[in-house]
Amino acid sequence: MVAIFECPRGIPVASKRGPVLRVLFTTLVVLWSINFVASLCIDGRVLQRRWMPKVSAKAKRASLEDGELAYRVYREFGQLETVYQPYVAWTRAPFAGEVITVNDAGDRVHPTHRDPGDSAARHVRFFGGSTMWGSGVDDQNTIPAHFNALHPEYVVDNHGESGYVSRQALARLIDLVTQSEPMDLVIFYDGCNDLYSLCREDVSLTGHREQGKIARRMERGSAVADGLVGSTLEVARAIGQELGIVGDEPEVLCPDDPEFAQRVADTMVNNWRIARRVAALAGAEFHAFLQPTAVLGEPNVEYLADRTRGRRAACYMTVYPLVQKIIREEGEDWMHDLTDAFDVDEYIYIDTCHVNGRGNQIVAERMDALVGHVLAPKGD
Repeated sequence: MVAIFECPRGIPVASKRGPVLRVLFTTLVVLWSINFVASLCIDGRVLQRRWMPKVSAKAKRASLEDGELAYRVYREFGQLETVYQPYVAWTRAPFAGEVITVNDAGDRVHPTHRDPGDSAARHVRFFGGSTMWGSGVDDQNTIPAHFNALHPEYVVDNHGESGYVSRQALARLIDLVTQSEPMDLVIFYDGCNDLYSLCREDVSLTGHREQGKIARRMERGSAVADGLVGSTLEVARAIGQELGIVGDEPEVLCPDDPEFAQRVADTMVNNWRIARRVAALAGAEFHAFLQPTAVLGEPNVEYLADRTRGRRAACYMTVYPLVQKIIREEGEDWMHDLTDAFDVDEYIYIDTCHVNGRGNQIVAERMDALVGHVLAPKGD
């Protein structure tokens, strides 16, 4: 039988392996070098955002009349950093800018003359996503800030955070109640995040928008592969998204699945119901508000292009009416529909959900008209 794998006489085995090992070594060095450069690019982008942030084109929206203030707001917004927070997943890192201030708890704060530790004051706590947090406006033009201006005798806290769905707001509320933080009135302001994020095929009904990203980070992969190509793949993915080659968002289910759309609506309202019971444990009254969106109602959005198109708009037009129906049919005095709040001639919207300071003032005034009566001074 012929030994077909036997090396020819006179040629050492080591000399046959040498070229193969050299090619393998060279390949590994090239991959590592490319990955190292990609890692530098990623770190450089983080530093660039911190020291030379890109200012969003939204700063030039017709609804933001003070262009200089809008530029400062979005410049500081680009400098904000996000940190891990148990149960709620993420929150802002402390930040002290000229127009944006975030405290050590990760909450945005506004100018106030009331001592937060004043036990004699009524405490109002607001929860929601970036619309409650105040994307696009300075500290004194958020919804909580305008509400506090109507009632300077109250201690008003803004627990809103970019991207939060009602389930995360519920988790934040639970954190406060377990630590016996004072509260007399709790307000949830939801709709835009829940009724889009929960429609995505990659998000569970009890999840949030970063669910897939966090899962990928936690899954145990190959340390060798990550060291050789991890950063390279991340940069390639980012370039693909920038060029439109790789989609940055998954498909949505609600527009084509009425049953699933109803489950999304029910999920948000159920979170409200649970939050109401949790607030009651702390002796606080609870009210939930369905927030406006440029897709519904009759707002003046002639300056916004294609406001009723796209996947997000399709989700809103599908699921919002389902939540409105629940609010109407149940007739509870703690659930409120504010979707008509911006049916005015003024320019209010910055984009599909975020609004300017005037819009936040309108919301605060509507809220006050509905719930302000529950905050009589203590002892009355």
